[in-house]
Amino acid sequence: MDFASLMSKHINKGKQASTAESSKPYLKRSELEAQRQAQYQAEQGAAEKARLERLDKKRKAEEEEADREAERREKRRRLAEESRRRREEEAEEEERKRRKRLGLPDLPPKTKAGEEDGTPVPEDEDIPKDELIDKLRSLDEPAKLFGESHRQRLKRYKKRIGADSLAATMTDGPIPTTLQLVPEKDMKVESGLPKGKEGKHFLFRQLASYFTMVLKEWDIALALRDAEVKASYQGKQAYAAMVQARENMRPLFKKMEKGELEDGIVEPVVEIVKAAQERRYVDANNGYLKLSIGNAAWPIGVTMESYFTYPPEPESPVNHDILFRPGVAPDGTDTFTPRALIYDLKGAFGGMKKVNALYEPEEDANVTGSSVWSSKPIIQRVQPIPPSPYQAHLDAGLDPPPLSTSTVRYWSDYSRVFYHPKSLIQLSEFEVNDTLMPFEKWEVGSELFDKLERESDLVDRDLRPFIEECDGIQGIQIFTGVDDAWGGWASGWVERLRDEYGKMSIWTWGVGDQGANTSVPREKRLQQIVNSSRSLQALAEHSSVYIPMSNIPAKLSPYLTLDYTSPWHVGALQAVAVESMTISSRLRSLDTTRGSLQNLEEIINSTGKRRIAKLEMSIADPDVLEEKAEDRIAQAEKAGSTGSKRESDGDEELTSFDIDVYTKDYRIGSAGRARKEHIFGRAEASRGEWDIAENDERDPHDRFSDGPAVQRYSAPLLFPLLDSFPSIFDVGKGQSKKIAVYSGLTTSTAVAEQVRSIEQIVRRLQLVSLDEREALSNGLQAVAEEYDEGWDSGSDSDEDD
Repeated sequence: MDFASLMSKHINKGKQASTAESSKPYLKRSELEAQRQAQYQAEQGAAEKARLERLDKKRKAEEEEADREAERREKRRRLAEESRRRREEEAEEEERKRRKRLGLPDLPPKTKAGEEDGTPVPEDEDIPKDELIDKLRSLDEPAKLFGESHRQRLKRYKKRIGADSLAATMTDGPIPTTLQLVPEKDMKVESGLPKGKEGKHFLFRQLASYFTMVLKEWDIALALRDAEVKASYQGKQAYAAMVQARENMRPLFKKMEKGELEDGIVEPVVEIVKAAQERRYVDANNGYLKLSIGNAAWPIGVTMESYFTYPPEPESPVNHDILFRPGVAPDGTDTFTPRALIYDLKGAFGGMKKVNALYEPEEDANVTGSSVWSSKPIIQRVQPIPPSPYQAHLDAGLDPPPLSTSTVRYWSDYSRVFYHPKSLIQLSEFEVNDTLMPFEKWEVGSELFDKLERESDLVDRDLRPFIEECDGIQGIQIFTGVDDAWGGWASGWVERLRDEYGKMSIWTWGVGDQGANTSVPREKRLQQIVNSSRSLQALAEHSSVYIPMSNIPAKLSPYLTLDYTSPWHVGALQAVAVESMTISSRLRSLDTTRGSLQNLEEIINSTGKRRIAKLEMSIADPDVLEEKAEDRIAQAEKAGSTGSKRESDGDEELTSFDIDVYTKDYRIGSAGRARKEHIFGRAEASRGEWDIAENDERDPHDRFSDGPAVQRYSAPLLFPLLDSFPSIFDVGKGQSKKIAVYSGLTTSTAVAEQVRSIEQIVRRLQLVSLDEREALSNGLQAVAEEYDEGWDSGSDSDEDD
């Protein structure tokens, strides 16, 4: 084909196309848009169809994969079940062989699945699951135990209520009980005890009904009070007394439910209830006193054993209920533990257990059968600290061996009391004697308190349960170290307590070397001085009374042999002074010589700003004092008078003590010139026949009398030296197991000299920043000035013109 024919062909084709188009000369825009939209929809439809096809294929693939995974899980379950069954059979076969080898009876036949533990429960004795759980919770019992079946739960409930029928019901009163309550007209009890089991059971129903009615009326009466009365201190005390009475009566209800209440207790209880029903409330109170905890023997070991008297012994003048609290152990027995809250570092409690013999729960029987895990768990335990031989002998009921400084490792080695589990709290963040994280700097203790306070309110969690148990609380006493991180910890506690209990007496006893011990390195000794100064400023600001006590007293007596390196010796000396000085606050209210903590504060701190006091004491053999007293009486009778009197003129007539446990002497350089000490106020406590002139006592409320305010208290009880007390005193004959103590708490200008001496040392130290050092020095100067006002003009002269 040549070129001409090709051109002719193309020309003809173009003419034909133009002829076809010429049939419609033009197109509208709407037609063009419709064509475009139709084309677009066709394309979108095709894309959507393709997407749906892809999703359908994916869904089918996922369903197939899920089916395959379910098959694999079911296969693994069957294999695991088969493996577990084989292990159980092997373990059972081994147990059968072991029993056969030892001559033991064969294993009991296993129950089938769904049969639980044997014979089904009869319908008339069965309790629905939800109702049974509610009943157990009303009895303060666990609703469910691990691996416990419904029948086992029924058995536990039946054992708890001690009833013959599993369908026994609980009352909804203040103290839930299974005893069927009687109407009010049948509550009146008769004198004497009924005979027979049925008569005694009806008596228990009468007592439970009467106590329930009284508790309900008491609760209603408290609820109807005004909101202001409820929020007041007295209102809260009244409610706390009601709650405490209700909790104390729970063991009584429990024993009446089981029918285990002894006749020796039932008879006085009936007398009390009968007298109350006849409105003879004085007789009811007398009956209660016969049954009170102070007249019963309690299974405890108490440090001050001589304070606990039992009939027919005469009643002790010391009210031990002030420092000890009654309680109930898990087994229902009565306990008596100190009202104490003890914080210490990890490992500092020694061999002492948090849960002691009084509160140790009964060990459950070993549960037979298969466990949840296929293998036995591996338990890792920290090696416990073994108890000292002294504690081991006490636990075994044997006479303990004598203690020595080499055998006493921890304070718990010579402790003779059982503490409530809530009294012992371990600060696990720090370990005792740890060199990597030492608990030495003041700010470390303060930061630890702030951290734990943010996590959980320490007052509500640890202290408030003990506070709510107290009826008419006098105050709180805090014993703490002040030359290490415990000073910061205690400062945070005291500030928190002051915010919570604004007007309550808070006494702080600060213990420590306070930088005076030359056996420690110089850097650490200077750090101790800084810690002591910061503790002094913080504790003296928020405490009602702050008494610093040094481990190395500045003034000692020849009859005292003290090992300063032994905390056992130092703690014993301080305990004699503290216990004797505060004994007046624990005397019974009927005794006219009782002085509460607030009374002592008013004597030594008349202005309200002198809160720092120094502690001193003297020790003597009571037999020697008694002989001297007889000689004085004989001389007085011979002279024709009933006694001698001395004129009270100035501070020189006040008693001088033998031992000063206040603090070590810091004075250096020119500050070492001691001025004549002026005493503002003093509270004294004597135990024994001390030679004290009666007219030496000044009325602390008389502001116009000459000389300092002085108040003296006396107690007939001597200080007992138990076998746990070290042999540090050599007085008189030295054979007595009790000593006479004369102690005093004084505010004087010696405090100002001491504070100024510490301030001069702190001002020169570079361990703290300049601003903090300046603020600390100014604060200490302000504290010292309170002990100069009123008599010192600021002159350095030691003589008054």
